[in-house]
Amino acid sequence: MFELDQRIAEQLNAEVTLNSAIQVRCGNSNAFMVTASTMVPLMQMFEMGGVYISASRGAVEIIEAFKTIGLDVSHIQFIDLVSSGILGGTDVEYPNIHFVDSPIMLESVLLRTLYILRTINSQRNFVFLDSVNALAIYNEDRMLAEYLHTFINTFRQREVLSVILNVPDQTPPLVLSNLDLYCTDLIDRGQVVIH
Repeated sequence: MFELDQRIAEQLNAEVTLNSAIQVRCGNSNAFMVTASTMVPLMQMFEMGGVYISASRGAVEIIEAFKTIGLDVSHIQFIDLVSSGILGGTDVEYPNIHFVDSPIMLESVLLRTLYILRTINSQRNFVFLDSVNALAIYNEDRMLAEYLHTFINTFRQREVLSVILNVPDQTPPLVLSNLDLYCTDLIDRGQVVIH
């Protein structure tokens, strides 16, 4: 049975406002548990809609992982930065998946997200970026740090909650320090290392 981390829900309940920017730190081994533990309260407690930007795995894989734990994400819009490079990757059965051709097209990701937010019916919205370390593989450090600054401030001005998933030991120091500077809140669920 899948168990959510209730401490994340408690922290979100205590700290989150619509113009917050939350850095969620995790490890590779617990990334999905941390993601689900963040998404469930946003969708259920806060009754939010939103956009999930997927740079680490294809959106279909993420939607199906949510389905296995009984979470309906059909009203969440997904922007997939991974699958368009795979042969047949954009031929999917889910109408709530949008594609951007490459993880280096950061401006396109931002513009597509803004467009989707204008078209959805939710009064309260989030943007979930999964993940900074995946974007760091494809983008130069300074450019990614600048993009994240623009990303956070763009949504803060529009009162859209930004949630930025990050595996810190796979993220360049410049990008990590900028996230620490620009994000208003930190949820740290780094992976446990057993020696």
